[in-house]
Amino acid sequence: MGEMSADAYASFLTPTASHRMAAYWFWSSLPSDAEIESQLRDFSDKGFGTVLIQARLSLPRHVYLSDAFLERYRRAVEEMQRLGLVAGLYDDYNWTSGQAGGRTVEGAPHLRERHLFWATVEVSMGEIDDIEAPFATGMGSDIAGWIYDRGRPVFDEWELVAALAHPAHPAGPSDLRDVDAQIRLVPRDGGCGFVFDGTLAHGEKLTVFLAARCRTSHLINYLLPEAGHRFVDVGLKPFARVLGRHMGTTLSFLFYDQPAPQFYRWRQRSGALGNSPLYAPSLKRAIEAAGDEPFATVLFALVHDLGAATAGLRLRFYETYGQLMAEGFFLPVRDFCRRHGLRFTGHEILPHIGSFALNGGFSSIDPRVAPAVDFFGIDAMRDETAVDVNNFDAQLSPKLGDSVARAHGRSRTMAEIYTTATRTERRGAGQWELTPAIVRAQAIRLHMAGVRQVILHALNQSDGADNDPRLFVNPRFDFAPGFNFEPWWSHHGDLAAETARLSAFIEEAVPETPVAIFYPLTTAYVEGPRHAHAAHFGAWCEGLSALSIGHMILDEDSLSAATVSDGRLEANGLVFRALALPAAVHIRAPQALAVIADFAASGGKVWISGPAPAACGEDLLALCHRWPEPPEHEALRNLVAGLQTQAPTIEASDAVLRFAGRDRSGAWRVVLFNQAATEADLRIAVDGAYEIWQSETGVVLPYREAGKLALRLAPHDLVCLRLLPGPGIFADVDLTVTDDIVEVLPLGDGWSFRTEANGAAVPVSVDIGWQAQGFPAFSGTGEYECRFSLTQAGNARLDLPGVSVAVEADIDGRACGRRARSPFRIDLGWLSAGEHAVRLRVSNTAANRFYAGTPFAGEPWPDESGLTARPQLILLRSRET
Repeated sequence: MGEMSADAYASFLTPTASHRMAAYWFWSSLPSDAEIESQLRDFSDKGFGTVLIQARLSLPRHVYLSDAFLERYRRAVEEMQRLGLVAGLYDDYNWTSGQAGGRTVEGAPHLRERHLFWATVEVSMGEIDDIEAPFATGMGSDIAGWIYDRGRPVFDEWELVAALAHPAHPAGPSDLRDVDAQIRLVPRDGGCGFVFDGTLAHGEKLTVFLAARCRTSHLINYLLPEAGHRFVDVGLKPFARVLGRHMGTTLSFLFYDQPAPQFYRWRQRSGALGNSPLYAPSLKRAIEAAGDEPFATVLFALVHDLGAATAGLRLRFYETYGQLMAEGFFLPVRDFCRRHGLRFTGHEILPHIGSFALNGGFSSIDPRVAPAVDFFGIDAMRDETAVDVNNFDAQLSPKLGDSVARAHGRSRTMAEIYTTATRTERRGAGQWELTPAIVRAQAIRLHMAGVRQVILHALNQSDGADNDPRLFVNPRFDFAPGFNFEPWWSHHGDLAAETARLSAFIEEAVPETPVAIFYPLTTAYVEGPRHAHAAHFGAWCEGLSALSIGHMILDEDSLSAATVSDGRLEANGLVFRALALPAAVHIRAPQALAVIADFAASGGKVWISGPAPAACGEDLLALCHRWPEPPEHEALRNLVAGLQTQAPTIEASDAVLRFAGRDRSGAWRVVLFNQAATEADLRIAVDGAYEIWQSETGVVLPYREAGKLALRLAPHDLVCLRLLPGPGIFADVDLTVTDDIVEVLPLGDGWSFRTEANGAAVPVSVDIGWQAQGFPAFSGTGEYECRFSLTQAGNARLDLPGVSVAVEADIDGRACGRRARSPFRIDLGWLSAGEHAVRLRVSNTAANRFYAGTPFAGEPWPDESGLTARPQLILLRSRET
């Protein structure tokens, strides 16, 4: 037990492309040979293993897929092959897979998105009008102009789908009266009216469902297989034609991005569905083939309550609707991948993006009208799981991605990180103020939560234009930053290497997961995104994540296939001791309910927050723990403390993020990340041998033995340990170190400063940043210099208590080190007595330069830059090195 292969050590020292960072490469024009060669070499040198070319809105749409575009694309892939980079095929223009930059519907207008609208009236006439697409148009006129001809949705080809007369509160399907034959349509500009040539009984209402094509939309009707096949023909086959032998070799996978119709709202919308679903005659046929009730009855149940029949009818609709979208879009694209040896991956719209609550990110939409709810079902079609991550807080996506991967015999996920503005309401302006420390911390969190590979959004071909504050059209403001145009870009290779090694270290570990969270798909379909399940699910996941409690998410199929014994629930290769049901009022699969009952009866913990599943009997509920709301922090801590686990005991504050899992040899792999701005002391029960794997350097320190191991983590420190418990009694080991300081020499005076643009050095204060000393809009690398004298020789360290945001140091012309995160401490080595010169090259972010004079600057302005507190030289008592 415990023997590691040479390959495992090698992959840690030099991680493979699947563990190294990937990135979108945003094209805003057709790059020259020189640009292709220099930029790709730069990306490779900065630690990237995979690149996906993405044509953005700044590239004229008519250029996309032109012969000239495809020739440049081929040239770039050839260069990637030469550099040993992996290429991924990002499958569309800008985003929203399926449109091929508008080519899919050109010459095939019947493939444009067609939607279903409804109105409920108390009189004999009504209309559908004021149709809006706030999800798209809210991002500005240029985005609207990309999606729509003339920048707005216009609907035509109106048709009657269903019309029902009914009481205000029907008790069931028998209360509905089909009046299709008595409805006349009156199309008009901006919508369509309808007239009922009949009589409504006293108290009756009229609900009419109309379908219409958006004649200006470039988006497809995802219900139609013809649309999916045409997308392959006009949007994907051109790549296969020009790339030839690179398909399935250098270019190894296809990545789709948010295939979905627009989320329309209209003046008359009412009821339980927030947006218009797609419509095609095949939908009606499929719905009626799946059950006994007519299509009109099923549609009514989507938007209004129909008594006991409501849940079943809604479930039938959404399951069938999702299956048709899979057959219409995902399967044709997957078949293309199969034919060309490509792995099929990508991500759908994730309504939880940036949050833990299931609809906490895109809270304004109803995700049921898109492929944006059944994440487990969608993943069954992929070869590799991928998710979307927004900004730099902990969130649900990585754990959900890992969970759905494990449901299909895989593990871990790719995760795209895109950045939206927090300093302005115009979210597309992004965050040029992003620091390498923030990027590093988020990458670490993502890997620990289940991410194999991080995809940065994005590396830019161009840094855009001055005096042009247009979002998206100016690549400078297209979900910034373009990381390669950040002044601190030279430091990126360090964080990329460290986080790649972390991913490689975790790869073989099967995580310890005492808690399973049930994914309430049936409840989501039936009750919709505003139901309590969405917030309850998020609260359980967020609470367990905050406590570093291992957990995974199970869907109904995984739960149905699980085995139970002695209070253990085994599913998807993992073992659980507790199962949380987050306001899951509907569970469809009888076998899933049976497994829950068996688990509770065998001594497993079943935790229910909010209303219990309707199908749970009193005997089962008597074995469950129940709360009206998910337990809060301390209550949850106490709850999980009683669960059995084999993982090593770790005594640490909640600020220390923890991961534990077993590798193939039976050893424990433990990762510890101090997220706090202060030091953290912790103790680990090793009870055997341990190795320290240094992710910053790739060095694996030799085995030592310990009972309990004491460590002290500096702020934002990361430690990887491999533990091999064994028989015997072992002495405790204390690796905490206290500096033996001989002298502290403040370096507060005598500094000079120069910028790259201005070679003249000027006196400068190191108590405040350069932005407050005459350089408010300077983004770049500034040079600080200072001379000092030592009365005695000694081993020296430079402490920099205030740096914004990254620094390189040299002493007497000798390079000493670099740092892009706190604590900013740089070992200077042995210094003799006498005079010395220290030079610091400090890089800030691009925010002061790129947001200056724009509507996106925000307050306060400008951002802190350079040295912001007095450096100190620390002489330490140690032998000369």
